Amino acid sequence: MADLPNRLDLFDVARRYVRLAPNTRINPDLVDVPGSDINLVCGVGSTIGENLSAAFARCVRGQFFDTARKDQLDRLAADRLGMTRLPETPASVDLALTRPSFAAGAGTVSAGLRVQTADGTQFSLDVDVVFGATDLGPKAVAATAVIAGPTGNVPALAIASFLDSPFDPTIVPTNAAPGAGGALAESDAQFKGRIRGFFAAIRRGVLGAITFGATQVPGVVIATAFEIVNPGTGLPAGAVQLVVGDANGNATTDMLQAVQDIMIQYRAAGIPVYITAGVVVPEPVSWRLSYLTGVNTVQAQEDVRAVTVAISQFLAPGSPLYRGSLIAAAKTVPGVIISSDSLVAPAGDVFPVDNTHIIRVLATDVTFL
Repeated sequence: MADLPNRLDLFDVARRYVRLAPNTRINPDLVDVPGSDINLVCGVGSTIGENLSAAFARCVRGQFFDTARKDQLDRLAADRLGMTRLPETPASVDLALTRPSFAAGAGTVSAGLRVQTADGTQFSLDVDVVFGATDLGPKAVAATAVIAGPTGNVPALAIASFLDSPFDPTIVPTNAAPGAGGALAESDAQFKGRIRGFFAAIRRGVLGAITFGATQVPGVVIATAFEIVNPGTGLPAGAVQLVVGDANGNATTDMLQAVQDIMIQYRAAGIPVYITAGVVVPEPVSWRLSYLTGVNTVQAQEDVRAVTVAISQFLAPGSPLYRGSLIAAAKTVPGVIISSDSLVAPAGDVFPVDNTHIIRVLATDVTFL
């Protein structure tokens, strides 16, 4: 029998009771005859019991973080830890507004005006931008995606036009850096991963708590805190560097400000935390693969490409990319033979040269020889 009885277990209990109960008016053999009165009574009772077992199992499952799901997990985290699931988050982007001449004179580009990419992804300006009579720009302003989700994480230089015309139609918006922070609502697995960091961060002011605090900001997926030390002595300098990014490793001024705002709850009093965006460092990876007979080599290569990218997807700022991790991931792909010389590049473990560097393997950087 399983931990909780199912319908067949319960029917068997009822059947044995009918057969073993003394001095009854019921023919015990009828319990095994489909459609007989006693067969139906036992069947209905066992079905009701199975539903009660399932309801009890769901209640028990909802009492533990590892087994709770969806709304159960939300209630448990809110009640026990005061934590809530991160919602679907719109991306933000840093824009520069410029114009070729000041013929239109002074004016204000109002907050809420929309800009867009060539494929129609829209952002609205967060604040007013004022142009003086002779101002040409660039004028810096942050903008937020109209639709929440990762589609707003647009590449650099993707935004090139206004959807709503400003006072001067010659003003052109551009984004020198990618959009960042757009994310789907946190999945159960992601939420549970963040929950596991709660107890390690109870003692506020330590590096782990500062890192944990940064990841409470919607859109921030990776973060690493480093203690700043004096170059000569190696002793603490009384400050902390915090490097943050979204799932792609990028961050915008809106994200950095949100992390700055939440740090008052996690940093030690009087100790400044200098928050910076990570610098994404692409790392090319080359494979020379062998295959089992009959394997679809094109599909196998795509699977190896996918696991290679996945290994680097959540590397934190300053974290190395280990050659062994890439090889272990490739070995999980069915039909692929991985030997000692299958991974051509990188030739060894890759270590960031700076704490702000975030190593990423892009799908386009995975090649097969």
